[in-house]
Amino acid sequence: MAAVPVAAQEPGPRLAGVLVSEGDGAPVDGAVVSLDGLDGVVVWETLSNVSGAFSLPSPPPGTYRVRVSRIGYDSWTSGPIRIDSAQATGPLRLEIPVQPIPLPELMVTEQTDCPTTPEERQRAFDLYESVVPILASVSHTEDIGHLRMRIVRPIKEWRRGQFLYGYDTTAVVQSRSLYNASPGYLATHGYAEAINDTLTTFYVPDGDALVSPGFLATHCLSTTEAEDEGTAGLAFEPRPGREVVEVSGVLWIDTMAVEPRELEFRYVSLGPFLRRHLEPALRADIQSRFPRPRFARTRILESRFRGWLRFGMIAPDRWVIQEWKIDRPILLYELATGVMGTFVTPVAFPVTTSGRVLSVVPL
Repeated sequence: MAAVPVAAQEPGPRLAGVLVSEGDGAPVDGAVVSLDGLDGVVVWETLSNVSGAFSLPSPPPGTYRVRVSRIGYDSWTSGPIRIDSAQATGPLRLEIPVQPIPLPELMVTEQTDCPTTPEERQRAFDLYESVVPILASVSHTEDIGHLRMRIVRPIKEWRRGQFLYGYDTTAVVQSRSLYNASPGYLATHGYAEAINDTLTTFYVPDGDALVSPGFLATHCLSTTEAEDEGTAGLAFEPRPGREVVEVSGVLWIDTMAVEPRELEFRYVSLGPFLRRHLEPALRADIQSRFPRPRFARTRILESRFRGWLRFGMIAPDRWVIQEWKIDRPILLYELATGVMGTFVTPVAFPVTTSGRVLSVVPL
């Protein structure tokens, strides 16, 4: 496997900045801030906090662009920025145009194409409706406070003339556990988004998504048995004919307390998305380094790409995603060299993002 070793993290100088809305100067919080090389490769990535501030490890001297993405809004990319050192460059102040993305209306239809009996669908809907009030409250903490989170993210670090893959653990304060695409976006475009030809974002079926009409319109519900007598499983599968990256899984519910405990899910229909958005850049990179390589079909084992969400109550009638983990795919490759030349097999490889709520911060 052509993955480079995991790099150990070391303290060092940091490049700081702040995002503000163009025009009124309001802080832009919860945005993904990426420092990209001019070739589009992501050097570092982080989130802006409630004040719009962000901080990244100082990159090697060079010219970069800052890219800002936020759920429900157009992304923005700066012009070239020369960085000689964090101290010489100083804090960056970036004014971001805030342009909401209009989404098409969604029409909810009856689940007549789901391969379950009417009786089974009724049992599933009864179970689903029992936890809808709790699911609807998940992530909405505005009148309670903010959440102090520990988040682990995959990163690429420039060291000794090459990029090394590693993981960065940071503590952040934000208004919800996970920043996710809107339910309308998920129902229309699925659970994956291509940011550019090397970077993708994968979304999850959080509380907002689960209680939306779009989720019911695009998924079939059923029940599944659990090992624990006091637990029931609400299973969901994408409806036939979906041509986007989707999720299937089980929401485990405590039937005594009538509370959701954990949601397990996996990504399905990954092949077309990865081949369309990530494979061309990978092929171009390999062709630039090996003479006339031969490519095999991309190997994708979908069972490796999954995640889970655990729910917890932080106040009466207020729940959050207490802990979560996502294994999303990136494309690496395997090489085999013989008398016939170089054979390349692209391989979908999982990288992990996880987070945990440490405490509630009163406002």
